[in-house]
Amino acid sequence: MADNKKKGDRGYSMAVTGAKGVLRILIVICLVIVLIFLGRKTYDMGYQVFNETPVDSGDGRIIKVTVTDDMSVYKIGRMLKTEGLLKEDPMIFVVQELISEYHGDLLPGTYSLKTSMTAQDMFPILAQDYVMKDDGTVVPVEDDDEDTSTEPETDSLDGAENAEGADTEVTEDNGDAEGGEAADGGETADGGETAGEEAAEG
Repeated sequence: MADNKKKGDRGYSMAVTGAKGVLRILIVICLVIVLIFLGRKTYDMGYQVFNETPVDSGDGRIIKVTVTDDMSVYKIGRMLKTEGLLKEDPMIFVVQELISEYHGDLLPGTYSLKTSMTAQDMFPILAQDYVMKDDGTVVPVEDDDEDTSTEPETDSLDGAENAEGADTEVTEDNGDAEGGEAADGGETADGGETAGEEAAEG
C-alpha cells in the first residue's frame, strides 16, 4: 500500500510538473506573439510618423479649417482627417506634433490648408508662423503683413503727389496774377508821366 501511495504521489508530481512546463511554454508563446504584434505596430507607426504621405499629389485642394481653444492635439488631428487633409490615424498626428519643433505651439484660428500638405507642412501654419495666401503660396506671417501694409502707403504717396501738384498750380496762378498786377502798375506810371509832360508844355 505504501509503495502504491508513493507511486501515486510521484505520478501526481510528474503530472503537475508537466502541466507547469506546458503552461510556461504557452506563456512564452503568448509573450512572443504580443512582442511581435507590438513590434510590428511600433514599426508601422514609426514608418508613418517619419515617412508620411499627403492625401493628394500635385497642388491639391485648399480647405479652410477652424481650430478652437478647447481642441486637443488629438482632436485637431481627428478634425483634419475628417476634412480630408490627413491619411493617417490622429494618433500619428499627435506623435508628430510631440516630436516636432512646434510642440505646444498650435494656436486657435481659421486656417487655409492644402490636401497636398503633410502634417509637418501644416504645423508652421497652425502655429501662425506662416500663412497660406489666396493663390496657394505659403509665406511667413511677417511678409504677408508687409504686403498688406504697402498698399495704403502707395495710396498716401499718390495723394501727396497730387497735393504737391495742386500746390504748384496754385503758386503758378498766383505768380501770373502778381505779374499782371505789376504790369498794370507800370502802365499807370507811364500814364502819369505823359499827363505831367502835357501840363508842362501847356
